[in-house]
Amino acid sequence: MKSRQRFTSWLADHFERFVAVKRAGGADYSSQRSLLLTFDRYLCEQDLEPPLEDETLVRFLGSFEKTPRARDNVVSVVWQALGHARRHGARVEPLPERPPKAPLYWRRRQPRIVSAEEMARLLEAAHRLPPADGWRALTIATLLGLLYVTGIRVGEARALNVGDLDRQDGILTIVRGKFGKSRALPLRRSAVRALVHYIDHPRRCVARDAAAPIFVSSLNRRLSKPAIQSGVQAAGRAAQLATPVPRPHDFRHTFAVRCLAACYAEGRTADVALPALSTYLGHASLEGTRRYLVANGSLLEHAARRFAKKTSVLDAVLS
Repeated sequence: MKSRQRFTSWLADHFERFVAVKRAGGADYSSQRSLLLTFDRYLCEQDLEPPLEDETLVRFLGSFEKTPRARDNVVSVVWQALGHARRHGARVEPLPERPPKAPLYWRRRQPRIVSAEEMARLLEAAHRLPPADGWRALTIATLLGLLYVTGIRVGEARALNVGDLDRQDGILTIVRGKFGKSRALPLRRSAVRALVHYIDHPRRCVARDAAAPIFVSSLNRRLSKPAIQSGVQAAGRAAQLATPVPRPHDFRHTFAVRCLAACYAEGRTADVALPALSTYLGHASLEGTRRYLVANGSLLEHAARRFAKKTSVLDAVLS
């Protein structure tokens, strides 16, 4: 098992306490801790001693060669941690104002909404992934299908265990989602059958007890995030989809858009549909769900129809 990295700079104790405070509030804070470790290692590599000066932060940000969004995430965590350390006696100079965030179009790539026709081609291509007699093809195809019909996060899919699937009632339990929240998701019978087929497949060489992972690699280990990303990319290229090829997280956006479009088609309004969709997706608020509902052909078509219906009534009154 990979050992847990520890803070080793002169601010290590303060950083550990800061992370403990965040986790005491219910946050997992694992990814943020990893970002803070980046800054902690920088302090050690530069052999920097107290006090911490503004110039150190400027040099650190200059050395951090990541995407604008990743840089924003690091700034958020480091500034909070240093503020906590300073309030508890660490020799940290008054922090400068946080650097402004990069423009939104630099920080967020427009999601790729996958159509039903594209999804069919993608699944067909996934089933043909090499090696021909390997386990990878069935794993990627089953995972893609689950992401498409549930909209769960990739990390949630990776963390699924066999015991999280109730085969009889068709319920998939996300034991520990984002922010440590759990939720139960009703599945279509076709989705349950696909998962059961994958779990019970004779070529599966790992245990099927409740604690065993559902999605496993050819090495009989829990499927890794890089393996998922490369598998989805390979299936997208094999399906000859228009660029950009969908990323794993795009299926979550696709699910949200499909659900709202279906509600519009049934005559229901977004005000009725959003609370249920937000709960199913595991969002902390409705605002988190709204960010997934980007403008696209399907939603714009429904919006145009609703607008035309309302304006036709108004035209009849005014004529």
